[in-house]
Amino acid sequence: MSLKKPQPPAAERPSQYLPAGPPEPQIFEDFEGVYTTTSRPGVDDKQMWWCDGFMPIGKRFLRTMYGVGTRLFSATSISSPAIAFFDFANIGSTPYCVIVNSVGEIFMVNTDTNAVTIVGAVGTITNPSRSTVGVSQYGSLYIIIVAQQANGYFLWDGTTFFKPGDTQPDGSGTMPTGIGGTGVETYQGRIWIINDATVIFGAPGSAWDFSTGNGGGNFTSTDSFLRVRFTQLKQTNGFLYLIGDSSVNYISGVQTSGSPPTTTFTNQNADPEVGTPWGATPLVFSRNILFANPFGVQVSYGAAVTKISTELDGVYNTVASLGSFIPSAAKAIIFGKKCFILLLPIVDPVSGQQVNKLLIWDGKKWWASEQDIALNYIQYQEINSVLTTYGTDGESIYPLFQNPSIDFTKTVQSKLWDKPGSYHIVKASARLWAMFRYYSALSPDLRITVDNEITANAVASSTGPLTAQWTTAGGNAAAWHTTSSAAAEWTTSGEGIVVLEPTAIAQNGRLSGLTVQTEAADMAIISMMIQNEVEGYAG
Repeated sequence: MSLKKPQPPAAERPSQYLPAGPPEPQIFEDFEGVYTTTSRPGVDDKQMWWCDGFMPIGKRFLRTMYGVGTRLFSATSISSPAIAFFDFANIGSTPYCVIVNSVGEIFMVNTDTNAVTIVGAVGTITNPSRSTVGVSQYGSLYIIIVAQQANGYFLWDGTTFFKPGDTQPDGSGTMPTGIGGTGVETYQGRIWIINDATVIFGAPGSAWDFSTGNGGGNFTSTDSFLRVRFTQLKQTNGFLYLIGDSSVNYISGVQTSGSPPTTTFTNQNADPEVGTPWGATPLVFSRNILFANPFGVQVSYGAAVTKISTELDGVYNTVASLGSFIPSAAKAIIFGKKCFILLLPIVDPVSGQQVNKLLIWDGKKWWASEQDIALNYIQYQEINSVLTTYGTDGESIYPLFQNPSIDFTKTVQSKLWDKPGSYHIVKASARLWAMFRYYSALSPDLRITVDNEITANAVASSTGPLTAQWTTAGGNAAAWHTTSSAAAEWTTSGEGIVVLEPTAIAQNGRLSGLTVQTEAADMAIISMMIQNEVEGYAG
């Protein structure tokens, strides 16, 4: 005879639909860039739904972005109209910022000393804008400026500004007239200029000779894939890339021979349908050409153009019309990493507001940031292998990512987890644990919410580095000041790591996630973790 094992009452039996064993915590610490192409529950556990003002440097290291540095230039301080365009070049070892204002004046600003020199009077550039002016340099001897106008080719040698019709730097003739364009590059010892669908090239070994008798010349593209115009030209890896509004070509094998000298070269197509109308975005990045267009950020690996911004698809085109805004791009070294930066208007996925956002890529991961000022254009300077991004609000120019700042909000959001089980299980988020590291005591508070599929519940959290309070013998607070009379704050020594005590959470639902916001000057999120408990089966 067999005996049946007693069974618990039905109400006490575990449901076949509930996960077995204790639930695993949801851990947020890999920080492998944002992924907005899917829904928030669809994000990979190692990625972030949104990251704005924090830089994902590595696992367990999500650090707040720095803000602007000391202002380089102010238009109002010299009674100048608004800034229309700026770029960077150098004469010898002296670095300069080339600035064109809205009435066509040209300024050269020494970026070592901030000294301003006016080299071109009002009207020198007749229609100044970011799409009608270009800057390059001929070695470190001359800064080249081109503009899309009848006489739009200029040189500056650090002392003399040479205009069309002036005596050439070597005194042998008149500066060229009838030359102008929207972009300029030096390649194979020659000057190359784009002007709509026309490419102009100079004679070899000269910064001012464009005569056909000495090997100069021009050609106009009639290719069907060049829909309107060339928008930028850049050289890298021995090739000169002609970026069009809807295509990319490259020039190679440049030779000048014969009597009279004739210049020949090969002009081949790299991509017949991917280019950019945004001429302020193409740049060289790790020997490749990067540029942005209306459907993403593209990279030209040799002769193949590939999209690299799929992770941003959920925010990239959220502004239906850019109007007169022209996206721009730059490079910078941020916390030791070389980064590509694109300034683009988007609808912020957290605030729901339209804002000009910096979208940043380190070659692997994407994230976003703002700065202390409202940016409308960015450019970069490269000098002594140091890359620095500069930005303007139209009135001033600042270096970006320079100093810890409390003047803009940093936000990060995890995915919405449906674990344990899946979204058929109702969960209660019971506890929050976290680790942070502080490098500054300025504005250290964090606003943490635990989100579900409908709402976000705030978790009371005011954290920061441990501080020490000095008191007098009578028990009163003792005030300390630095030699400059600023209030001194005493903090404990060591790593500055704060481990948040287990914090109760009042949140339940099918999904759960984390949102953190702060104005902290300089801190890093190391790890965050929530524990979800199973409440029951929804069905």
